[in-house]
Amino acid sequence: MLKLAKVTTYVSLCLLYGCAPPSSIKTHNTLADKLIAAHASSLETKRLYSANWPTQSWWLSLEDTQLNELIAQALKHSPDIQLANAKLEKASAFVMAADSKFDPAISANAGATRSRLSRSEDYTYQGSQYGTLYNLGLNMSYSFDLWGGNKAAWIASVNGQKAAVIDHQSAKINLSSAIIRTYIKLANAYSLEDLAKEDLKRTQRIVGITQKLLSSGLTSDDRLYTAQSNEASSKQKLKQRILTVQLLKNALATLIGQGPDIAQKIHRPSIHMGSKLNLPQQLPANLMSHRPDIVAAKWRIEAASKNIKVAKTRFYPNVNLNASAGFKAVLGDSMFGEPSRSWSVGPAISLPLFSKGLKANLIDQTASYDAAVAQYNKTISKAFGDITDSVLTIKSVKRQLKDALQSVLLASKSYDITEKRYQSGVGSQLEVLLIENQLLQAESALTLLKNQQQEQQVALIEALGGGFWDGQTATVSKN
Repeated sequence: MLKLAKVTTYVSLCLLYGCAPPSSIKTHNTLADKLIAAHASSLETKRLYSANWPTQSWWLSLEDTQLNELIAQALKHSPDIQLANAKLEKASAFVMAADSKFDPAISANAGATRSRLSRSEDYTYQGSQYGTLYNLGLNMSYSFDLWGGNKAAWIASVNGQKAAVIDHQSAKINLSSAIIRTYIKLANAYSLEDLAKEDLKRTQRIVGITQKLLSSGLTSDDRLYTAQSNEASSKQKLKQRILTVQLLKNALATLIGQGPDIAQKIHRPSIHMGSKLNLPQQLPANLMSHRPDIVAAKWRIEAASKNIKVAKTRFYPNVNLNASAGFKAVLGDSMFGEPSRSWSVGPAISLPLFSKGLKANLIDQTASYDAAVAQYNKTISKAFGDITDSVLTIKSVKRQLKDALQSVLLASKSYDITEKRYQSGVGSQLEVLLIENQLLQAESALTLLKNQQQEQQVALIEALGGGFWDGQTATVSKN
């Protein structure tokens, strides 16, 4: 008996060794977050910020009721949110399917069969025999998770669901950020429209002055034509900027997903970004954890690692338990009587002999893991790039705004002096036109810089996760 036990143990070990997954199939990529962070010292500081910065729904601090309403409508009706909802439902279904692997599969059956036996089917070799068979029973099968493959598959599905939940939040952040950026552009488009109106008034005033001077014989017709040409150009510029306002309203309506008529109901924004956001002066790199795409990428790496374990367990033998119980009766028998009772139970062992397909599956899952790691590295590298770009732009624009304000102030003073000289007949029309064009350029440059500053403030908030906070734990267990 001892010898038989030794032989059985030896054979079992040989079978397990023969069914072991190939050791040559390994992952290749590694996480590069520490390496990238080590080369991002410009974002580091000893001062740490609350994990709740930026806060969720941070745009409420801007105190623009119309903006709040537009975002609320978008989060209800946008196709992007609908798509994220569908993906989340699909991920939840995967968890349910993986969870069902822990339960026995039970099915019920019932039927009645009328048959005629041929000579070859009749044990009396007479043939022409008729019979009716009734059956009623239950079938049950259960797969023992000997190697933890079902548990690993369940954990992978849960990690995938967590990633889908975060993607759902990410879709909301991206949509709200896109609306805020477009809203800022709309506010500044109105400002540029105001500048175009002011420019038109100036050109019309120059035309009026030139006509008076022409009537007094103090100038010539060509000067009037030049002034009128400048007036026509200002009208064209105003119409162009009115179109820009309309296009931005349509862009907002498209983001909301409720049709172009919504654009007609959008009024001039009252948003004031600079005084409301209070962005940190310095940004520690640990705020990267606010980005939902990075968190989701980590969950997908965890899911991919569990899928590798699932692929490896398929190389090992598996034991299933099959059982059935019920009643089978022929015509004339008692359906629930002793002779009609039937049951069976027994284990079934499956052992993979040809593992080429299993190797291909393991290679595929290993490649999926490497792809998930590469995607994570790409995501975190892009995140550092986005944050650095926003920080550099915000700092530069802040310095440029001082120069732009000074330029507008000086150009405005110069225009007032030159216009008064021309009105009195001392100065030339060319001087007025040159200073007018300089003032227009200075005012437009100042407005565009303000727009750039506000957009980069939103871009920085979005780059830091837009108020995302992951309150989930990073461990999953299945009892």
